[in-house]
Amino acid sequence: MSKNKFESYRMRPMGLHDIEAISHWFEHLPDLSLFDRKMPVPLTKSALGERWKESLSGGEFSKSFWFTINDECDAIVGIVGIDSVDYIHGDGVLALYFADHVRRKGLGIRASAMLIDIAFGQLRLNRMTSYYRSDNDATRALTGTLGFQVEGKMRRAWFTGGKHHDVLVIGLLASEWAETRANLRKTLKGGPEITLGRAPWSSSEWSDPT
Repeated sequence: MSKNKFESYRMRPMGLHDIEAISHWFEHLPDLSLFDRKMPVPLTKSALGERWKESLSGGEFSKSFWFTINDECDAIVGIVGIDSVDYIHGDGVLALYFADHVRRKGLGIRASAMLIDIAFGQLRLNRMTSYYRSDNDATRALTGTLGFQVEGKMRRAWFTGGKHHDVLVIGLLASEWAETRANLRKTLKGGPEITLGRAPWSSSEWSDPT
Protein backbone atom coordinates (compact mmCIF):
# COMPACT_ATOMS: atom_id res chain seq x y z
CA MET A 1 0.00 0.00 0.00
CA SER A 2 1.36 3.41 -0.96
CA LYS A 3 2.46 5.75 1.77
CA ASN A 4 0.92 8.62 -0.15
CA LYS A 5 -2.51 7.03 0.11
CA PHE A 6 -2.91 8.32 3.67
CA GLU A 7 -1.65 11.84 3.03
CA SER A 8 -4.27 14.57 3.07
CA TYR A 9 -4.01 18.11 1.73
CA ARG A 10 -6.36 21.09 1.55
CA MET A 11 -6.74 23.65 -1.21
CA ARG A 12 -7.89 27.13 -0.18
CA PRO A 13 -7.94 30.64 -1.72
CA MET A 14 -4.57 32.37 -1.56
CA GLY A 15 -4.15 35.77 0.11
CA LEU A 16 -1.43 38.40 0.30
CA HIS A 17 -0.61 37.20 3.84
CA ASP A 18 0.61 33.94 2.28
CA ILE A 19 3.52 35.69 0.54
CA GLU A 20 5.48 35.54 3.80
CA ALA A 21 5.31 31.73 3.81
CA ILE A 22 6.26 31.14 0.17
CA SER A 23 8.69 33.97 -0.59
CA HIS A 24 11.76 31.78 0.12
CA TRP A 25 10.71 29.42 -2.70
CA PHE A 26 11.49 32.12 -5.22
CA GLU A 27 15.04 32.54 -3.96
CA HIS A 28 15.96 29.29 -5.74
CA LEU A 29 16.91 30.59 -9.16
CA PRO A 30 16.60 27.31 -11.13
CA ASP A 31 13.01 26.84 -9.92
CA LEU A 32 12.16 30.51 -10.38
CA SER A 33 13.42 30.42 -13.95
CA LEU A 34 11.02 27.56 -14.71
CA PHE A 35 8.01 29.08 -12.95
CA ASP A 36 7.99 32.70 -14.08
CA ARG A 37 9.39 33.85 -17.40
CA LYS A 38 8.93 37.49 -16.39
CA MET A 39 10.88 37.28 -13.12
CA PRO A 40 14.52 36.59 -14.06
CA VAL A 41 15.96 37.21 -10.57
CA PRO A 42 14.65 36.74 -6.99
CA LEU A 43 12.72 39.62 -5.41
CA THR A 44 12.32 40.81 -1.83
CA LYS A 45 9.19 39.89 0.14
CA SER A 46 7.77 43.38 -0.25
CA ALA A 47 8.44 43.39 -3.98
CA LEU A 48 6.77 39.98 -4.31
CA GLY A 49 3.78 41.32 -2.40
CA GLU A 50 3.44 44.23 -4.80
CA ARG A 51 3.78 41.86 -7.74
CA TRP A 52 1.01 39.60 -6.42
CA LYS A 53 -1.30 42.35 -5.19
CA GLU A 54 -3.32 42.70 -8.38
CA SER A 55 -3.57 38.95 -8.92
CA LEU A 56 -4.96 38.42 -5.40
CA SER A 57 -7.21 41.49 -5.23
CA GLY A 58 -10.36 39.54 -6.17
CA GLY A 59 -13.48 41.31 -7.37
CA GLU A 60 -16.46 40.48 -9.54
CA PHE A 61 -14.43 40.02 -12.70
CA SER A 62 -11.10 38.98 -11.27
CA LYS A 63 -8.52 37.96 -13.85
CA SER A 64 -6.72 35.58 -11.48
CA PHE A 65 -7.76 32.86 -9.06
CA TRP A 66 -4.93 31.49 -6.94
CA PHE A 67 -5.06 28.76 -4.29
CA THR A 68 -2.62 27.35 -1.76
CA ILE A 69 -2.16 23.63 -1.12
CA ASN A 70 -1.75 23.04 2.63
CA ASP A 71 -0.58 19.89 4.39
CA GLU A 72 -2.09 18.36 7.54
CA CYS A 73 -0.10 20.83 9.68
CA ASP A 74 -1.57 23.69 7.59
CA ALA A 75 1.84 24.51 6.09
CA ILE A 76 1.73 25.70 2.48
CA VAL A 77 3.37 23.18 0.15
CA GLY A 78 2.17 24.49 -3.21
CA ILE A 79 0.25 27.14 -5.11
CA VAL A 80 -1.97 26.68 -8.17
CA GLY A 81 -3.78 29.29 -10.21
CA ILE A 82 -6.03 30.18 -13.09
CA ASP A 83 -4.34 33.32 -14.38
CA SER A 84 -4.99 35.88 -17.14
CA VAL A 85 -8.70 35.03 -17.30
CA ASP A 86 -10.39 36.37 -20.42
CA TYR A 87 -14.17 36.33 -19.93
CA ILE A 88 -14.91 37.45 -23.49
CA HIS A 89 -13.11 34.57 -25.16
CA GLY A 90 -13.41 32.09 -22.29
CA ASP A 91 -9.72 31.45 -21.69
CA GLY A 92 -7.50 31.13 -18.63
CA VAL A 93 -3.86 30.16 -18.01
CA LEU A 94 -3.00 27.21 -15.76
CA ALA A 95 -0.03 27.76 -13.42
CA LEU A 96 1.36 25.76 -10.51
CA TYR A 97 4.37 25.58 -8.20
CA PHE A 98 5.15 23.01 -5.47
CA ALA A 99 7.78 22.91 -2.78
CA ASP A 100 10.55 20.46 -3.59
CA HIS A 101 9.78 17.98 -0.77
CA VAL A 102 6.24 17.22 -2.05
CA ARG A 103 7.03 16.87 -5.74
CA ARG A 104 6.52 13.54 -7.53
CA LYS A 105 3.79 12.51 -5.07
CA GLY A 106 0.81 13.05 -7.37
CA LEU A 107 -0.20 16.40 -5.87
CA GLY A 108 0.33 18.42 -9.05
CA ILE A 109 -1.93 16.31 -11.24
CA ARG A 110 -4.75 16.23 -8.66
CA ALA A 111 -4.57 19.93 -7.80
CA SER A 112 -4.48 20.82 -11.51
CA ALA A 113 -7.49 18.61 -12.20
CA MET A 114 -9.44 20.31 -9.41
CA LEU A 115 -8.46 23.69 -10.83
CA ILE A 116 -9.59 22.70 -14.33
CA ASP A 117 -12.92 21.59 -12.84
CA ILE A 118 -13.29 25.09 -11.39
CA ALA A 119 -12.34 26.74 -14.69
CA PHE A 120 -14.87 24.81 -16.75
CA GLY A 121 -17.55 24.09 -14.14
CA GLN A 122 -17.63 27.38 -12.21
CA LEU A 123 -16.09 30.11 -14.38
CA ARG A 124 -17.63 28.78 -17.60
CA LEU A 125 -14.34 29.03 -19.47
CA ASN A 126 -14.04 27.29 -22.82
CA ARG A 127 -10.32 26.52 -22.73
CA MET A 128 -7.27 26.46 -20.53
CA THR A 129 -3.89 27.56 -21.84
CA SER A 130 -0.40 27.10 -20.46
CA TYR A 131 3.22 27.71 -21.43
CA TYR A 132 6.40 25.93 -20.48
CA ARG A 133 10.09 26.00 -21.31
CA SER A 134 11.03 23.35 -23.86
CA ASP A 135 13.40 21.59 -21.43
CA ASN A 136 10.79 21.36 -18.63
CA ASP A 137 10.10 17.62 -18.84
CA ALA A 138 8.05 17.51 -15.63
CA THR A 139 5.52 20.05 -16.91
CA ARG A 140 5.40 18.33 -20.28
CA ALA A 141 4.49 15.02 -18.64
CA LEU A 142 1.94 16.50 -16.21
CA THR A 143 0.06 18.61 -18.77
CA GLY A 144 0.11 15.76 -21.27
CA THR A 145 -1.59 13.51 -18.72
CA LEU A 146 -4.20 16.23 -18.17
CA GLY A 147 -4.99 16.19 -21.89
CA PHE A 148 -3.28 19.42 -22.96
CA GLN A 149 -2.19 19.48 -26.59
CA VAL A 150 0.80 21.34 -28.02
CA GLU A 151 -0.60 24.17 -30.14
CA GLY A 152 2.54 26.07 -31.04
CA LYS A 153 6.11 26.98 -30.26
CA MET A 154 7.63 30.36 -29.50
CA ARG A 155 11.19 30.02 -30.72
CA ARG A 156 13.99 31.14 -28.38
CA ALA A 157 11.51 33.12 -26.29
CA TRP A 158 12.71 32.23 -22.75
CA PHE A 159 16.13 33.46 -21.67
CA THR A 160 17.79 32.03 -18.57
CA GLY A 161 21.24 30.83 -17.57
CA GLY A 162 22.79 32.64 -20.50
CA LYS A 163 20.73 30.66 -23.04
CA HIS A 164 17.55 31.10 -25.04
CA HIS A 165 15.00 28.29 -24.92
CA ASP A 166 11.89 27.60 -26.98
CA VAL A 167 8.51 28.01 -25.27
CA LEU A 168 5.73 25.48 -25.89
CA VAL A 169 2.14 26.78 -26.03
CA ILE A 170 -0.43 24.20 -24.97
CA GLY A 171 -4.21 24.15 -24.64
CA LEU A 172 -7.12 22.10 -23.32
CA LEU A 173 -10.75 22.58 -24.40
CA ALA A 174 -13.74 22.15 -22.12
CA SER A 175 -15.18 19.68 -24.64
CA GLU A 176 -12.06 17.51 -24.27
CA TRP A 177 -11.95 17.56 -20.49
CA ALA A 178 -14.92 15.29 -19.74
CA GLU A 179 -13.30 12.23 -21.32
CA THR A 180 -9.86 12.98 -19.90
CA ARG A 181 -11.37 13.56 -16.47
CA ALA A 182 -13.16 10.22 -16.51
CA ASN A 183 -9.96 8.42 -17.49
CA LEU A 184 -7.99 10.17 -14.75
CA ARG A 185 -10.54 9.14 -12.13
CA LYS A 186 -9.93 5.53 -13.15
CA THR A 187 -6.15 5.69 -13.32
CA LEU A 188 -5.17 7.95 -10.41
CA LYS A 189 -5.01 5.39 -7.64
CA GLY A 190 -3.09 5.22 -4.40
CA GLY A 191 -2.23 8.92 -4.25
CA PRO A 192 -2.88 11.78 -1.83
CA GLU A 193 -6.28 13.24 -1.03
CA ILE A 194 -6.90 16.90 -1.84
CA THR A 195 -10.01 18.67 -0.55
CA LEU A 196 -11.21 22.13 -1.50
CA GLY A 197 -12.08 24.28 1.51
CA ARG A 198 -12.68 23.44 5.15
CA ALA A 199 -15.02 20.76 6.49
CA PRO A 200 -18.01 20.47 6.49
CA TRP A 201 -18.10 22.46 3.25
CA SER A 202 -15.07 20.84 1.67
CA SER A 203 -15.16 18.91 -1.59
CA SER A 204 -12.91 15.88 -2.10
CA GLU A 205 -13.28 15.41 -5.83
CA TRP A 206 -9.66 14.41 -6.33
CA SER A 207 -8.94 11.70 -3.82
CA ASP A 208 -8.74 7.94 -3.67
CA PRO A 209 -10.81 6.87 -0.65
CA THR A 210 -10.79 3.17 -1.51
